[in-house]
Amino acid sequence: MTVTPQDTADTLAELTPEQRERIERLRQQLLDSFNQTPFMAHLGARLTEVDDRQVRAELAMQPFLVGNVFKQVLHGGAIAAILDNVAGCAAVTAIYARLRGQPGSEKLKRLSQLGTIDLRVDFLKPGRGERFVAIGRVVRAGSKIVATQMELRNQDDELIATGNAVFYY
Repeated sequence: MTVTPQDTADTLAELTPEQRERIERLRQQLLDSFNQTPFMAHLGARLTEVDDRQVRAELAMQPFLVGNVFKQVLHGGAIAAILDNVAGCAAVTAIYARLRGQPGSEKLKRLSQLGTIDLRVDFLKPGRGERFVAIGRVVRAGSKIVATQMELRNQDDELIATGNAVFYY
């Protein structure tokens, strides 16, 4: 069975108040987990939105994030890192929806195995800007892998980079 973003939205509409409360707790756990990850905290990245369609994080440009001192642009490694992390959070939301009805111990076991197995980043423009927004979306959630797409934009909504990532769980 494949779970699409629309399936996830339809599923959320059918939830009981107790199930919606659990989803809200998961959303808060994702926000906390991302924001407390040492590397993301070091970069200054903050997860700001988690819903059934996308995950969104923000990053402010700082001197230590410069990848080219002559051009003063965001380092490609910082771009790849934030894109990987928003995609991983998006994957968690899809996995949780896919494992609906499974015992909590099974969900925890599967989620604890989550790992990036493929990551591709296309750098489309130099990372110029003061603030950046990274968005991750699920393309497909299968029984063992989740495929995602990501993008990074600056404060002027210029597309800086896109990416695709696949996660095993």
